[in-house]
Amino acid sequence: MKQNKTIHVISTVTLVTLFAKLLGIVRESLQARTFGTQIAADLYTTANNNTIYLFTTAAYALCIAAVPILTPRLRRDRKEGFAAANNLITVSVLLSAAAAAVWAGVTFLPSLAGSLWEGGGAESLQLAGYMRVMILTLPVIVLTYLLVALFQSLEHFVLQGSMSIPYNLALIAFLAVFAERLSVGGYVIAVALAWLLQFAMTVPYSLKEGYRYRPVLNLRADYVKTFLKTALVTVLTTSIFLFCYLQDSSMAARLTGSPTSAFYYADKLFTPLTTTLIYSISTVLFPQFSQEYASGGQTAYRRYIWGVLRSTLLLMLPVSAVLAVFGTPIVRVLFEGGSFDAASTAATGSVFTIYALSMAGFCVLDLLSKAYYTMERTLIPLLVNGGILACNWGLNRLLAPRWGGAGLAAATAASITLGALVMAVLFLWKTGGIQVLPLCKSLLATLISGGVLWLATDMVLGGGEGKLLLVAKCVGLGAAAAVVYVLLLLLLRQEDFGALLARYRKPNDGRNG
Repeated sequence: MKQNKTIHVISTVTLVTLFAKLLGIVRESLQARTFGTQIAADLYTTANNNTIYLFTTAAYALCIAAVPILTPRLRRDRKEGFAAANNLITVSVLLSAAAAAVWAGVTFLPSLAGSLWEGGGAESLQLAGYMRVMILTLPVIVLTYLLVALFQSLEHFVLQGSMSIPYNLALIAFLAVFAERLSVGGYVIAVALAWLLQFAMTVPYSLKEGYRYRPVLNLRADYVKTFLKTALVTVLTTSIFLFCYLQDSSMAARLTGSPTSAFYYADKLFTPLTTTLIYSISTVLFPQFSQEYASGGQTAYRRYIWGVLRSTLLLMLPVSAVLAVFGTPIVRVLFEGGSFDAASTAATGSVFTIYALSMAGFCVLDLLSKAYYTMERTLIPLLVNGGILACNWGLNRLLAPRWGGAGLAAATAASITLGALVMAVLFLWKTGGIQVLPLCKSLLATLISGGVLWLATDMVLGGGEGKLLLVAKCVGLGAAAAVVYVLLLLLLRQEDFGALLARYRKPNDGRNG
């Protein structure tokens, strides 16, 4: 019963998160049609990358660090848990306000904008102005994510996926009605103000749980040091793709013929599609990791994590193959139109296609990092992810001069995949009873079905289809590839897939009996 409940919760969180992510894709599509990949859009992308994108990364790390601190205290005594939440919120908001003030002051230095943008003086001033507006969101973002941690500790798992729904709806309305009149500058202000809507989504949960924020500042509390230390480590380990993407987009700004916005839109497709399932699973299972570790010991715990990982990759591998094959058609359907022309589609599609190949590695890194956090071991995730950044930096400089933007994307995909392999080996080292064959079967089925899909796509898609016909063809080809993948799993007798089928047969057998 508990397992069925967990699957139900994961499914609910996934559906809500998917809806929010789809709204985000609609928003990015309207943004692409309105602003394209021209200089103004690149200025917005650069400003967003160096403010809000970084802020949400840090705030999400604070959320992950707060959950294991708040959960046991709330279970012991709700009053104690609320007091700890008040203290963590106060500490975090004060630190974020100080950081925002310093960062805003730095934007007045001419050297900062010049280091981020290779354009003229007027463009650099415009970039600095955009950044100053976006910097104001930092305390709001931090407050919002700390409240998410509090309510997640109270088992309100849907909040994290749903809080961006009003945010996306508001920006979609702005782009549809006001964008052409107010241009990029107006959109920057709208993005900053829309974060208040994400914060507003926490209010109903506060009322339901009877939580009222009361300022408390106790830096001597035994959990504050652990909270800050874990958050610093988590910033890197949970956001490795973000930092690789920032390296890519920064170098793309210095390459001829590789617009920064192509990487921006590729990331805005890759990240939501990848994280929807992965984060839905980890959000629900993360508290269970602690129970498995406490009850079964290290060896049993590592086998349990390996089983979770194999089951997740059973889905992530074919999804990665499908997105890689359909990369450019997806970009064309969602973004092409208005200022986003065929050249923008080609540039963005090539980057997204290569990024999609790193989905499995991204999945492994996220789940194994959280598995290490449960064991209170942060050094290995920190070193592995640091190595990924160093590897990406080196490969960027090796591949970019030869292949341009595609080389930058390939460097990221290769670095993340290699890092995932290293972390998996370190996690499972000297652990007996590890079954690798099921994963090899999944990989083989993915390669065969993906190859068949690629050949069929090359024959069926002519390039001149309308968008509706293109969608119909891609859906049909994707469904056929899914059938081939399932048949191959059955033919290969893939153990995880067989266990999944057996799990769904048992309830039916019971009802029929």
